Amino acid sequence: MSKINILNITIDNLSLAQLLDQIKQGGFVVTPNADHLIQLQNDPEFFHVYRNADYVICDSQILMYISWFFGKRIREKISGSDFFPAFYWHYRHDPDIRIFLLGAGPGVAIEAQKKINAKVGREIVVATYSPSYGFEKNEAECHEVINIINATNANVLAVGLGAPKQEKWIYKYRHTLKGIKIFLAIGATIDFEAGVLARAPRRLSESGLEWVYRLAREPRRLWRRYLLGIIPMLSLIVRQKLGIYRYKKPLGLLLHEAGLLTIKQMEILLAKQAKGTDQRFGELAIEQGWIQPKTVHFFLVELPRWLQRHYAHRLPDYLEVAGLLSHTQIETLLAEQRADPRSLEQLAMEREWINPKTVKFFQEVQALANRRNLNSFEHVYFYKPSSN
Repeated sequence: MSKINILNITIDNLSLAQLLDQIKQGGFVVTPNADHLIQLQNDPEFFHVYRNADYVICDSQILMYISWFFGKRIREKISGSDFFPAFYWHYRHDPDIRIFLLGAGPGVAIEAQKKINAKVGREIVVATYSPSYGFEKNEAECHEVINIINATNANVLAVGLGAPKQEKWIYKYRHTLKGIKIFLAIGATIDFEAGVLARAPRRLSESGLEWVYRLAREPRRLWRRYLLGIIPMLSLIVRQKLGIYRYKKPLGLLLHEAGLLTIKQMEILLAKQAKGTDQRFGELAIEQGWIQPKTVHFFLVELPRWLQRHYAHRLPDYLEVAGLLSHTQIETLLAEQRADPRSLEQLAMEREWINPKTVKFFQEVQALANRRNLNSFEHVYFYKPSSN
C-alpha cells in the first residue's frame, strides 16, 4: 500500500474499491481533511491517534491539490460521508457486517438507522446510541456506552461525534469493545443519513470548495476554523516543499512513547493547560506526582544533547540520568547479575522497577545513536515527512 506524506499525516493512497475490499479484515479508519491537518500540528494526543490508525484516507480535495503541489497524486478523495454509504451498500447482502451507530442528536441516529436499513433491505444497522453533550468526559457514561455496544451483535462501530473527539474516543476504548472489528470515524455522516443536514452540492465538493458551503451555513461556528487556519497551514505546506518542515514531538508524546505517561494522564494535563494556566506541560506532570523533575530535564535537555553527539550510552546510564532507576537500584541489579546471566533491564523489569515500554524506547534510542549515518535526534524528537 503506497503512502503520501503531508505535514505530519501519512495518507494511505487507496481507491474506494480497494478500501472496501480490505476493510472487512478489520481496522480503524480516519479520514483527514484540511481542518485535521491544522489540528494535528497542535494536538499531540490527536497526532498519536492518527499514527496508530490502520487506515488514513484523504477526505479533502484540498489535500489532493497539496499532494499535486508535492509532485504526488492521491488516487481518490474518500470522505467519511461518501465512504460510509458505499460501505453499507457494498456489504448489503453480507450478514457478517452488522453496524452500530454512535453519535448525533436525540432521535437522529435512530432515523438514520431506519433509512439505511430500508435502503439495503435488511437490518444492517443493528443498534444506535446518541450520547449526551460532553459525555466523553464522563467515565460512567462512556462505560455505559461500551456496555450497550457490547450487548449487541454489532461488529462495525461508526462514530459521528466530530473531530478530534470521535477519533480519540475510538482509540481510547477500542480494546474494550470486544465484538467490534471495524471502527469508522464518520463526522456528520449520521446527520446526512438521517436527512437532518444537507451535504454540499457535488460540484463544490469536487472542486475543494465544500468549506465555503459549510461556512455559509454555519458562519458563527466555523469562521475561526476555516479563515484563521488557512494562513498557517499554507506556510507549513511551503516549508515542507522546501524540505524544512519538522513536527517537533511535544514532551507529553515523548513521555508516552517512553511508557512514562498514559493517554489518560496526557488528557488530564492537556485539559489543565487548556484552562489557561501559565504552567508548562512538564511542570503540571511534576505537580501531579507522575513525573520527576529529573526526568523532565532529561527529555528536554540531556537526551537531545546526547543524540546530537551520536554517542550511544549504556542503558543503565539513560535510566539513571533520567531518574528512572536510582544508583542504589542499579548497584543492586549489577550485584544480582553476578549470579544471573540475564541483562540488567530484564532483572529491572522482573522487579517491576521499570516497564517494558520504557526499556524498548531506550533500546531504540541506543540503536539510533549507533547509526552515525542517521540523524537520530530528528528520528526521536521530530516527525519528518519522508520522500514517498
